[in-house]
Amino acid sequence: MNRFNPRTGAALLLGVAGLYMVLQLATGRSAHAEVPPDLSARPADLALDVWKTAALLVEDPKVAVVDVRPADAYARYHLPHAVSLPGASADQVAKVLAVAPAVVVYAGKDEVAQQLVAGVRSAAPQARAHYLSDGARAWYLTFSLPVPLFAEAGPPDGYSEALAAANGWFGGAADASRSRRSPR
Repeated sequence: MNRFNPRTGAALLLGVAGLYMVLQLATGRSAHAEVPPDLSARPADLALDVWKTAALLVEDPKVAVVDVRPADAYARYHLPHAVSLPGASADQVAKVLAVAPAVVVYAGKDEVAQQLVAGVRSAAPQARAHYLSDGARAWYLTFSLPVPLFAEAGPPDGYSEALAAANGWFGGAADASRSRRSPR
């Protein structure tokens, strides 16, 4: 029966530790010099799809919706109760947040809205600022078209009633609470 020799084990342990130290010095890395991981939210994580945005608006009708597209694009089509702030800065959106519990921003391009919301979040990390992924186009395709475009079959049972209920809620149920505030 072969017994463990403590001197051999200690020598082996010291050899491995020495090799580790030499490798760390040779590569220029140290266990204490590692940069901690960035745990802040990525700008892409600030996006909400149409359904999450609708759920947020139903949950809290005081949420502000800010359209930063040009005024003519706003005049053609905009989300219900959206406030037009063409080319708004992060400071202007932060002012809207002063009177609203959260804000959803949308622009002509997601990158513009993403940068704007990232700016708001960097100034106030606790702010509930998000952007609508795909903007007004996604909202229009979801809520304004009468049936899914390329469906071979007709709409499912209850589709028109559900669409009418959603449009009715966005069109009238929140008017009183949204008309009270002025974000400018």
